[in-house]
Parts: sequence; C-alpha cells; structure tokens
Amino acid sequence: MLPRNPMDTRGIIVTGAHPKCGKTIAAAGLAGVLTDLGFQTQAIKPLSFQPSLSIRKGYEQTFFDRVIPPYQAVDVFSAESPTLLKPTEWQHLLEICRKRIYPYILETPGNAASPIRYVQNEIYDAVDLAKALEVSMLVVTAKQPDIISVLAPVFAYLWHRDAHVTGWLSVETNPIEAPDWDTEILYLRGHYDIPYLGEIAYSPSISVEAMQQGNLLRNTELGVDLLPIQQALNLLIPR
Repeated sequence: MLPRNPMDTRGIIVTGAHPKCGKTIAAAGLAGVLTDLGFQTQAIKPLSFQPSLSIRKGYEQTFFDRVIPPYQAVDVFSAESPTLLKPTEWQHLLEICRKRIYPYILETPGNAASPIRYVQNEIYDAVDLAKALEVSMLVVTAKQPDIISVLAPVFAYLWHRDAHVTGWLSVETNPIEAPDWDTEILYLRGHYDIPYLGEIAYSPSISVEAMQQGNLLRNTELGVDLLPIQQALNLLIPR
C-alpha cells in the first residue's frame, strides 16, 4: 500500500451501520451545505457492487451531481462482487481519491464491515479503505427504535479495528417513532467515544431513487453539527 502523500486531498469516508440507512442522503447533504458555505466539497461514490447488466450503476453519483454541481468528474466503476474486484481496481479507487482537487465525502458500498475486496483470504472493508487513504470515518444510521442494538456492534468493531471516527449521525429515512431515542443517544455517548453529530429529518420531498433533492440542504444545516466534518476535511477558511 502506498503511503499517503502530504499533498493528497483530504476526505472522509461515509459508511453505514446497516443497509438502506441514508448514506447517500447524508453524503449529499453534507457536501451540499459545506459547498453553500464556500468550501467547495464534493460527494463521490466511485465504486459500487452491481450485476453486470444492472441499469442502476452510478445512480448515487448522479444524485450527488444534481445536488451539488460537480467540480471534478468522478470515474465511476463497479464490480459484481468483492471477490471479483481486481487489484488494479482497488489501486484505481485509491488514486481516484488521492487525485481529487477538492475535499471529498466518499460513500462506500455496504456497511462498516462489508467486504470491498478479497485478496488471498484477506478481507478489506471501509476501515481498510480509510486507513489506506489516512482519512477519518463517519457512521450513518437510520433513525429507528432500539438504536443501541444496531450501533453497539458497529462501534465495537470500529474500536477493535482502531478506526478513526469523526462521529455518527442519523437519517430519518421514514417517519417511524423512536420513543427512547434521546435516552439511547445518552447511553451511546456515555459508553463510546464517538460523538453524535445530529439528525437529517425526514422529508417526503427527498428521494435518491427519484433524484429529488427537496429540502435536503436545509434539513442538513438545521440538524447536523458541521464543525467536526469541517475539521476532518481541514476546511478552515471558505474559498
């Protein structure tokens, strides 16, 4: 693995606690709000795992580019599974990030422990990608009841892997009641050294599949503490 060049663009890895947790919404919202503040940040998802005949390849990047006009084209590619990801494609993924002009918020496939690459019985996941790029991670979860049972194993895994985590945030993907939400957040804050950065509220006008941005930027700005993200991306002064 090539060491990180001090001149490499800063980034942050957005990973999920579980499938369909709102990673794309979170990455788009954060990049959009930071761009509106003058930081010119880009959301990217260069790699996905899709069947060879899938018609949905690259739809997350299309959504990103509709929310925030792209500053630099993203070379989007896919593999049918992590076992079929070639060594050259893994290296290509690293180079896509290292050669960014602007700070990036990268959405990874799957969740924090989902395999991205298999090599000689070794598994590489989002933690390995973050370590290879020497960037921090952001965990996204859907707002739902009993969030402790969802996040505790994820946080334990990240701690075991010695991952650098900037924080976690929730996306209200559906208007589901979570009556003990505040109490559970307090528990997680007390037991894990991972800050809670806030929530992107549900809105029927936001849809990745329908390419509808709706009030995503407003909901992100109102609900999420952006300062830790700015610090992870080394965004100190707007351009």
